[in-house]
Amino acid sequence: MVTNQSILFAVAAMFLYAGWALLAKFATQRIPVGQAVAVTYVAGLVAVGGYFLLVGGDLSGSTVGISYGLLSGLFLGCGTLAYYAALNSGSAAIATSVSGMYLLVTSVLAILFLDETLTSIELAGLGFAVVAVVLLSQ
Repeated sequence: MVTNQSILFAVAAMFLYAGWALLAKFATQRIPVGQAVAVTYVAGLVAVGGYFLLVGGDLSGSTVGISYGLLSGLFLGCGTLAYYAALNSGSAAIATSVSGMYLLVTSVLAILFLDETLTSIELAGLGFAVVAVVLLSQ
């Protein structure tokens, strides 16, 4: 279900990710990739720590949930290293467009493993996204 709040958070994420991508390109032009990722993650931990202080969250939970979170973090860390290496070796527009196709891969995985479905309009949107990436990478 889509709510106004989910749209607001998604739009905020879009702009925050855009700022992250631009600043990551600047960072990889000036410091090694591994160092850029490390300082990015330190800053991210500060943001998450601030969130926990603000809302009073705790880190307790199910072992399975925590395991998925840790595995997710490993994927994120490796993906970020690959993304920063792509930024360092080429165009930010192409690196971001191609790596942004994780949305398409996630949609396929959600259909396969989470019993989610896509409408024909959503499938068309994913198709247009693939076309856009192909055109941007030319």
